[in-house]
Amino acid sequence: MSRGYVTLADYPTAMVRLACDRCNRRGKYRKDRLIAEHGADVRLPDLRHLLATGCPLVGHRATQCGVFYVDLIATG
Repeated sequence: MSRGYVTLADYPTAMVRLACDRCNRRGKYRKDRLIAEHGADVRLPDLRHLLATGCPLVGHRATQCGVFYVDLIATG
């Protein structure tokens, strides 16, 4: 990750789980399939927006989409 950004190749688990804290949508995707479709070097912020396509809050000015990577949230 010395590139200054995190890519799909850097994702720590075989399943990529996303959730939204605004609309309560949830989803999970196989990392290997996402790599086949989008490439291992796709940046996680870019992928997040690609996967959230169809959410009515994406691009909405007043209320933004709150999609996040479940496995990347720090616990503690």
